[in-house]
This record gives sequence, structure tokens and C-alpha cells, in this order.
Amino acid sequence: MEFNILKTRRGKLYNKIKNELSKNEVNIDVILNYVDQYEKDNLNSIEKLKRLRTLDTKKINGAIKQFLNVHPTLTKVLVSSLSKRIYGALLEDKKYQKDNKIKIVLKWIKNLLK
Repeated sequence: MEFNILKTRRGKLYNKIKNELSKNEVNIDVILNYVDQYEKDNLNSIEKLKRLRTLDTKKINGAIKQFLNVHPTLTKVLVSSLSKRIYGALLEDKKYQKDNKIKIVLKWIKNLLK
């Protein structure tokens, strides 16, 4: 599989600046706009990662609270129960999403056949 530099933010910035510099009249404002957009995209990525981390932290906290409601004390024997609850909280519900999509498609097909 070949790596495509145009699929990265840095590669896109490089290409835009290179194209602008190849013109007869280079406009520095256009290049600065490209750099501003590059920075904006990076900040958006950082914000997205922060949100995902916060969601994961809340899921772990919920699993620990659930464990403590069932088992008031944590012992060596019960560590596996806690780890199972945390693991379960962090799993994505892909099967549920897939089943819903299948049901929607089946309903659509049934409506077509009527």
C-alpha cells in the first residue's frame, strides 16, 4: 500500500504552499491563510481527543461506582470483577449499531416488496 502525502494535514499544507510559490505573483496573505487553517485543524483534533478522553474517564468512573455498589470493599479476589466492569464500560456497542442498521435495511426491503 502506497503512502499518500495528500491525505495528511501537513501534506495538504505543503502542496498548497508549493502551488502558491510556483505562481508568478506570490500572495503572502494566501499562504498565511493556509497556515491559519492548518493550525485550526490541529486545534480541532486536540479538542476531539480531549472529549474522547473525558468520555472514557466517565465510563471508568461509572464502572468503579457500579463495582462499589455491589462489592463495598476491593480485595485481591474481586479485582477481576472490577476489571471486567471497566472493560465492559469501555467496549463500543458496535454490535448494537450493526443490528439496528440491519433492521432498518430489512424494513426498507419489506416496504419495497409490498
